[in-house]
Amino acid sequence: MRILLVGDYPADPRLGSAKVYYKLREEFAALGHACDLLMAPEIGARPENWRVRQTVSAWLTDAAIRRAFQERGPYDVVDVASGEGWRFALRRKLSGGSVPAIVSRSHGLEHLNYARTVADAADGLIAKPWTRRLYYPTVRLPQVAAAARLADALIVLNPGDRDFAVQQGWKPPAGVHVVPHGVSTRFLADVPEWDAPRGAGVLFCGSWDMVKGSPYLARAWGLLADAGHAPPLTVLGPGLAEEAVVGSFPPQARPFVRVIPRAGEDEVMRQYRRHDLLVMPSTYEGFGMVTVEAMSQRLPVVATPVGCAPMLIRDGENGVIVPPRSPDAVASAVRRLMADSALRRRLGDHAAETVAPLTWRTTAERTLDVYRTAMQRPSQTVHVIDDAVNAGP
Repeated sequence: MRILLVGDYPADPRLGSAKVYYKLREEFAALGHACDLLMAPEIGARPENWRVRQTVSAWLTDAAIRRAFQERGPYDVVDVASGEGWRFALRRKLSGGSVPAIVSRSHGLEHLNYARTVADAADGLIAKPWTRRLYYPTVRLPQVAAAARLADALIVLNPGDRDFAVQQGWKPPAGVHVVPHGVSTRFLADVPEWDAPRGAGVLFCGSWDMVKGSPYLARAWGLLADAGHAPPLTVLGPGLAEEAVVGSFPPQARPFVRVIPRAGEDEVMRQYRRHDLLVMPSTYEGFGMVTVEAMSQRLPVVATPVGCAPMLIRDGENGVIVPPRSPDAVASAVRRLMADSALRRRLGDHAAETVAPLTWRTTAERTLDVYRTAMQRPSQTVHVIDDAVNAGP
């Protein structure tokens, strides 16, 4: 099978959405398939303004896909992220063609993330001018919906996104496929025992922005510092300067915070193995790869019920679920777990057992199943890894 993976993302395997493409290409090649990537540098350097780029991204992407066909030959499947694929899919439909199969991929439904930003504005975290309130519902979100409707199949990352897509009428249930992300096999083959050296405190891994719940984490550490129970906190890969990250915490919490810039997978895994607890207070996630990676390394996770967390975490058994937008709940969970090493060990052991089936090889195999279904239009089956997820302890 010849596959073209398309996403308007930086060509950087350290970044969440981009990392998926590099991992899939690696696994597809190991399974005997040819796979090329078409990412932001090939789609075009301009426009740089994000709003203008999103407005015209489907035209840019369509032109880039056509160039790829001319330069590299035909593909059996074109897998396009988000709203960027609707023009290419419409052009194929209007031409009466049946190849290539077109798959629309969501790394997190923008409709649900937009609802999150509206809630952020209501919570006083951001100013959301009317221009932006109008732009997304009238320009960007219709593109995402059109891409999903016109594609032969839609891949999402969690059952909540699947249910939303079906309820919106984008696809019948058989056309929406839940394919979770995975963990590199080499890290699953070398999971440390819990008594391996840890003691580095609490870890937050990801961009330092609203969607990751950074204001609530900062407030939680202020509460912990006020009570005299603030453990060390490492912020890994925030995408901002250390001064900006530390400065967003209350003054009393800042001495407990250190920042590590974005790093490769080996270093990220090393940090999972050094720390005692991961905190992910996100207000929205398409998936939340960090959660799976941390659990695979026996690192207990405190997370909000977004993305993959409701699929994977059973509160009190293999992790802890806290309400979104609640610094008090985050602080309480951190304080309780950091005071109880036996509880952390039990949660970490069960976490590793839960995610053991979720490898990148499994993700690639399930994705290939979706491609084969898309090539046989119309879709007849739904591929979900609920059975693997539910096979934990």
